[in-house]
Amino acid sequence: MKLSDLSIGQSGVIKKIHAKEPLKSKLLSMGITRGEKVKVLKHTLAKNTFDIEVGNSSIALREEEAAQIEVEKV
Repeated sequence: MKLSDLSIGQSGVIKKIHAKEPLKSKLLSMGITRGEKVKVLKHTLAKNTFDIEVGNSSIALREEEAAQIEVEKV
């Protein structure tokens, strides 16, 4: 399942990041790494952008970025 498939309030554990460089490095530097728990705080109605929580940080991602993050729903 992709991070972009999660609804508001749902959480998942990151299994794999399918992004290519330099996006992959950008995600890793923000703490979006394998094994981390992420929670969707909110998204736009069209799901163009996602606000997620990783650790103690809130991060905004575009739908294209969120779709490249594989998660397991918890």
